[in-house]
Amino acid sequence: MVRRTKAEAEATRATILDAAEKLFYEQGVSRTTLDKIARAAGVTRGAVYWHFDNKSDLFTAMLERIRLPFRMMLSEMDGAAKSDSLQSIRDIMIRSLQIVGESEQHRRVLGIVFHRCEYIDELNPAVHEQEKLDMEVQQTLERAFERARQSGQLNPDISPGLAASALHAYISGLIGKFLLTPNQCDLSQCAPALIDCFLNGVKSQT
Repeated sequence: MVRRTKAEAEATRATILDAAEKLFYEQGVSRTTLDKIARAAGVTRGAVYWHFDNKSDLFTAMLERIRLPFRMMLSEMDGAAKSDSLQSIRDIMIRSLQIVGESEQHRRVLGIVFHRCEYIDELNPAVHEQEKLDMEVQQTLERAFERARQSGQLNPDISPGLAASALHAYISGLIGKFLLTPNQCDLSQCAPALIDCFLNGVKSQT
């Protein structure tokens, strides 16, 4: 009985998060109240508060559902050998773009973050968490490009920090544009060519 109750609680939590995703995407974050989320999820406001302290806590939990695979890929990149550093960057950046191109949930949540999230005071903790993830990406890329430099794969005129910043901005720009105009490019199909276009410009030519 306890096990079933726990499973039911998890199912309710997931239903609330699904409803929040849909409303945040359709109405924007600031105009979506916990009352609206509760009604859309078919639960009471008390049930929402049982699982989440406030809207910021709910918003953070929504983000965490898509962050885990990206964090796992960052760990994978950190574990790559020097000789495989650029290949690891290539593989993981391609997979990141393909996830966005193929997963409706990732597109919806990232669409909220990129285009439907007003960075108001009540979301400050969630915004802080997103900034932390952005910093993780930047630092992981910088370490990977440093290994590429040490193995002679990186253009010696380009610093690891600059390469990391440029790739981070490039990926963010690709995703942001895709979310606004998805019909202009099959992101999943074009991901290898898009990443190669960048990496060909920073790798050593010798």
